[in-house]
Amino acid sequence: MSLAAIYSTQLGRYQPSINAWKKAWRKALFGGSLLCSLLLLLASFLTFSVTVTGCTPELGDATLTQNTRIELVDWHISGLWVINCPVCWIRVANYNNVPIKDVTIKYQTFDFDSKPLDQGSYTIDGEVGPGQVKNFIEQYVGIVQVESDKLKVELSTVHLGDGH
Repeated sequence: MSLAAIYSTQLGRYQPSINAWKKAWRKALFGGSLLCSLLLLLASFLTFSVTVTGCTPELGDATLTQNTRIELVDWHISGLWVINCPVCWIRVANYNNVPIKDVTIKYQTFDFDSKPLDQGSYTIDGEVGPGQVKNFIEQYVGIVQVESDKLKVELSTVHLGDGH
């Protein structure tokens, strides 16, 4: 079948049939060079894997997140006016009956007049047992502007701990 038949148009619209697509794929895979076939297979595999698995981070458990509280106990800016990072003391309270880990917070900084400056997220490395409260000190959460005078943190996601 010729390319003209595969890409036939009807009333100026592109409408190839399913059989035309099958034949075109067969010809591209087996009729061309080995390198072209391998590249086409690799591109197809990568497209399929990205479509199926997605590029989004793993979501946390909503029930675990509802039963978890965080508290910003203290914080300060560490840096040399070039690379500035909020250093936080964050207290995590686990009201679940299972251990939790990978507590992810969202943070936002503000200047003296409460104008938003920077925002980001940070995952606390550690596990909190069921019904326990744990302090995480010296958490360097991200790079911010030196004018950051206020910091707001909120809980984003929580995952099931390893001990369960």
